[in-house]
Amino acid sequence: MKNKFGASRRNFMRSSLALGALVAAEWMKPSHALSTCVPTPRETAGPFYPVRYPIDKDNDLTFLNNQTGKAEGETILINGLVQNKSCEPVAGALVEIWQACSTGKYNHPRDPNKARLDPNFQYWGKALTNEKGEYAFKTIKPGSYPASWLWTRPPHIHFTIQAKQYAPLTTQMYFAGERLNVKDRLLQEHSKAEQQQCIVAFRKVKNEKIGQFNIVLI
Repeated sequence: MKNKFGASRRNFMRSSLALGALVAAEWMKPSHALSTCVPTPRETAGPFYPVRYPIDKDNDLTFLNNQTGKAEGETILINGLVQNKSCEPVAGALVEIWQACSTGKYNHPRDPNKARLDPNFQYWGKALTNEKGEYAFKTIKPGSYPASWLWTRPPHIHFTIQAKQYAPLTTQMYFAGERLNVKDRLLQEHSKAEQQQCIVAFRKVKNEKIGQFNIVLI
């Protein structure tokens, strides 16, 4: 049976072989750089960083090369800039993300959530910044999940960034407008200004939902 997603998948993968080519597409370009570069707040990596990497090790989490289906949930595009405190681009930075699928379940043996896994979702991805410090990911909006009886985590995506001459950074990106944000114990540990650095508003461009998450290393 012919994979109806194959052509679009191959096109995306060809462009993602070089991130510079991928972000050259208008819908993947960050809309603006930071004019004031305050270091991005640090957050815990949590217990669900992958113990085993997926078959695909790329920046499109919505497909797996050995599957014919597409990941469930709302597709989103995340782009951004990695800069230093002087607002200079950081080229060649390794940006990793990991997250729950649309049901709020991580592909991790320690996740106690009883929600079902999505067999077509990648759960983890990586990208390298180009000479302008740009990176991009295609993924889905994760679901919320219970961290305890009294605490439900809002949708969020984990990021870790590594670059020569800079301290490694682990942080989390949150979604604007989520009612659980104001109750989240991790997010509320930060000042209001720091929270705004981690909360991303998504906009619709040519039927695609795009959010920009800029990152500042020290």
